[in-house]
Amino acid sequence: MTDEQLGELFESFAHFYWSVPVSFVMDKLHDWHPDVAAQQIDRVLKRCNKNILWHHCCVETEGLDEPELVAEHLIALGGDELESFLSARIDSPFFDCDEQELLTARTELPDIPELNAILAFGQTELGLDDEWNTELADDCIFLQPCALCDKESWVMLVLENERYGKIQFRTVEQVRRFRELGNRFYLVMPNPVLRGWPPAEIEHPPVLLDDIPERDEDIPDGRQAMDAAFAPFGGRETLAEMLMRDSRNSAIPKKRKIGRNEPCPCGSGLKFKKCTCPAYHPE
Repeated sequence: MTDEQLGELFESFAHFYWSVPVSFVMDKLHDWHPDVAAQQIDRVLKRCNKNILWHHCCVETEGLDEPELVAEHLIALGGDELESFLSARIDSPFFDCDEQELLTARTELPDIPELNAILAFGQTELGLDDEWNTELADDCIFLQPCALCDKESWVMLVLENERYGKIQFRTVEQVRRFRELGNRFYLVMPNPVLRGWPPAEIEHPPVLLDDIPERDEDIPDGRQAMDAAFAPFGGRETLAEMLMRDSRNSAIPKKRKIGRNEPCPCGSGLKFKKCTCPAYHPE
C-alpha cells in the first residue's frame, strides 16, 4: 500500500465519521492490511497532522480522550463546530463498515431508494439539471448531521444554503414534500453524529427538527443568504481574487483528483462540488 492510498483511507475515515479516534482507525487498518508497517502509518499520520498532503487533520482537542482524524470542514469552520459535533455525538460504538464501503462513501452518492426519491423530486418538481440536483442531494447528506449538532431545522438550513437562488422551492407544499422525503432518507443514511450508524438501526435516534415556512413568501431566498455571507469580504469578486492570491501562495500540492464530496483544498470549508473558487474551479 502506498502512502497516497493510505492517506485516502484516512480521508475516508474522516469523511464517513467526521471525527474518529486514531486507535479505531489503527485497529481497522491492521484487520484490513496486516502487512502495513507501523512506520508507514506514523509517517502518513504526521503528514495529516501538518495538513500538507491530505485534506484532513489529526488533532488533539479538549473533550477528546485521544487524537482523532477530523474532517477538515469541522476545523475550517472553527472550533465551535467541532465542539458542537463532539457534544452531539452519541455515546456508542462506532459503526463497523468495511473498507470498500468506506472508500465508496467518500466519492459517490449512495444508491438507495430514499435518496433516489429526492433526486426524482429535484428533477420533476424543481426542474433541476443533473449538476444542481446533485447539489440538492449533497445538502441532504451534509446538512442533516449539521442540524443535529446545532439543534436547528435541517429543512431551513437547506433553504438558506441555496447557491445564488438556483435551487428554488416555489411553494410551502413543495417544502413539506421535500421534508417528508428527507426525513425518510435520514433514517437510512449513515450519520456521523451517530458514529456512522443509520438512525433506523439504533434505539431512540434523535429527531430532526423540520420547521417549514408558514407562507410561500416566507421561503428564504438563497441569493440573499449568499450575499450576506460574502458581504464581509466586499463582494464575491473581491473574495474570488483573494482565494486566487492565496492559492498561488499555498504549499498544498494537488497530487490527485479531488472527490466531489471532499472539502475544497482552497480552505473555504465547502465541499469541492459546492465551492466556486477560481483556483480549483477555473472557468
